[in-house]
Amino acid sequence: MAHSIGLKIDHELPVSNVDIKIVVTRDGERLGVVKVSRGSIDWKPGKAKRTWSLTWQQFDDLMREFGHPPR
Repeated sequence: MAHSIGLKIDHELPVSNVDIKIVVTRDGERLGVVKVSRGSIDWKPGKAKRTWSLTWQQFDDLMREFGHPPR
């Protein structure tokens, strides 16, 4: 079950009026799309029509409660 994303940025990239979209795949199948904007972070699973959205404060709270430090 290999996940794949493609993004490498070696410098700060300001997010202004255009959202950044990151496609996440697993074993060649689209797992979903993460959309980063100034006001929120969104997740749209694979073939779903609906997008789930969190404010940055909600994302911070969620990561602190359920996330873990990198290995």
